[in-house]
Formats: sequence, structure tokens, C-alpha cells
Amino acid sequence: MAARLTGARLARAALFALLALPGAVLAWDWAEGALATPYRAILRETGLWSMRLLVAGLLLSPLAALLGRAWIVAPRRMVGLFAAAYAFVHAWAWCRQYGYDWRFLANELPRAYLLLGLAAVAMLVPLVATSNAAARRALGAAWSRLHRLAWAIAIAAALHFMLSRARVPVEAWIEAALLALALVLARRRARRVG
Repeated sequence: MAARLTGARLARAALFALLALPGAVLAWDWAEGALATPYRAILRETGLWSMRLLVAGLLLSPLAALLGRAWIVAPRRMVGLFAAAYAFVHAWAWCRQYGYDWRFLANELPRAYLLLGLAAVAMLVPLVATSNAAARRALGAAWSRLHRLAWAIAIAAALHFMLSRARVPVEAWIEAALLALALVLARRRARRVG
């Protein structure tokens, strides 16, 4: 039992380090002056990692059900929190890139891709605030309903990603396809359970 517990802790620590690595590399490059356009680079990289982790987090439950491996779901909260952290840094970098010129930023918001991005970041706030076990116990069944927002967040983020470029990058199509797969698997699982 102690060996299993230690193995689980080591696995969590390794996953934490892996999820933190892109941010650590970005922070190191920024501190070293290796980023030619620092806020643009931070904006791009944190957006990509947030999207990747949102989709990965949503794939965990259906994948666990499909493979019959409950342990696959264990890192879902950590993956989700890292996705949110990268999204929050992404939003900060956008504001910082324009020198916190709030009037200019507010005038930019009517663009569809920016509204979708802002909506996704705003919806992440209650999920992060209620991600702990105490909130889950206190909210009961409402916790599950609230955390279904993750699907809306991922869809808004995927659309934000696709619309933010003049030409949709291949990775955006891959993320959208994986998100669609996660949704199909989750709905199939819900039908089976319900």
C-alpha cells in the first residue's frame, strides 16, 4: 500500500513538472531576453498550451470509460488547472502587449474571436474557484452541472483559436477534431450510464 501511494505521488509530481515545463521554459526565455517579442510569444504559447490542455482534460473521462481504466481520470483536475493558468496568463499577455490601454482593449472586444476568448477565460473562473474537494462536497450535484461548463469553454476557446488567424492553423483543426471526438465519446458514455 505504501509503495502504491508513493508511486501515485511520484506520478503526480512528474505530471505537475511536465505540465509546468512549457511555462517554465517561456519564463526562462523571457528572463534571459531570448524572446524577440516577449508578450506576443507569451500570448501565442500560453494560448496553445491552454487549448491543448483543455482538450486533453476533456478526453480523459471518455478515454477512461472506453479503455476501462479509472486511473486515467485521476489527473483531470491538475490538467484543468494548468489549462486555466495558461489561459489566465494568455489574457494577461494580451492586455500587457497593448500596455494595459483599457480603452483600446475595450474597443477591440467587439471582434468575435476576442469575445469568445474573453468568455472562455471568464467561464474558467468559477471552475477554478470550485475545483477543490470542499467545494465539490458543498455544491453536491450542482458541482457536476457547473463543471459541464468545461465543454462550452473548450468550444469557445477552439473557435477563438480558429478565428484569431487569417488562415486556420493545422493544430486548430486537430484540436477541434479531438474536441469533437471527446464530445461524441462523452455523449455515448452518458447514454450508456443514463
